[in-house]
Amino acid sequence: MNKKRLLKPALVLVALACVSAITYLAWTQTAYSQGAPQGKVGKPRISDTVPANMYADNWFIMYINGELVAVDSIQFMPHNVISVEILPDYPMTIAVMAKDNADAKTGMEYANTSIGDGGFILKFGDGTVTNADWKAKAFSRGPIDRDTKNPRVENTPIPEDWYAVDFDDESWDQATEYTQAQIDPKEPFFEHDFEGARFIWTDDVEIDNTVLFRHVVATPPDGKARPDFSNLNDIVPSGPRRKPR
Repeated sequence: MNKKRLLKPALVLVALACVSAITYLAWTQTAYSQGAPQGKVGKPRISDTVPANMYADNWFIMYINGELVAVDSIQFMPHNVISVEILPDYPMTIAVMAKDNADAKTGMEYANTSIGDGGFILKFGDGTVTNADWKAKAFSRGPIDRDTKNPRVENTPIPEDWYAVDFDDESWDQATEYTQAQIDPKEPFFEHDFEGARFIWTDDVEIDNTVLFRHVVATPPDGKARPDFSNLNDIVPSGPRRKPR
């Protein structure tokens, strides 16, 4: 039997398989990076995300465009940095609830031995940072008048839709910026990128224990054009689909 005759068809099949694989990868890469036909975006990839670093004294949760995105996993100490990847969608409404480690009845901390202080800072990979442009409002305060002998707390009900895109925060004050020395962040803070960001709180970093922040990012601060992945669940991605099993 002529081995050369047997090898030729096999080589042809291997070559065709390689070409098909390369063509498929190139086609799907184009479909997903440039978007589906008729102006629809393709399925997002990890390269479409940006890193997000958040640090709170002492705890926080964060929503973006009405969706829960990050939760501080440690209540309340040690002070830890939460780093996640987010898929930015502009305009981007960021809503944060931050809490100082305070007793619910006295507003004090460390077994009711002292008045604590808060602080929050955030930086996204698109250039979004915390500063005085953010809105802030306290919803739990204490000890009122800094009275540590007869401490009491004032609470304001937190609106159910405080994180919604269309929530009205027009009456809220602007956030107050604080220096790094004033907040005195702990070690994990220095291991992450917060360059350009400012620590924020209300105008009373000691008495205001539960604070809501809101901020709208109209366009990417770094000027980089990004695909619009809004209504992602309603989009049929381009490219071949998986066969039903």
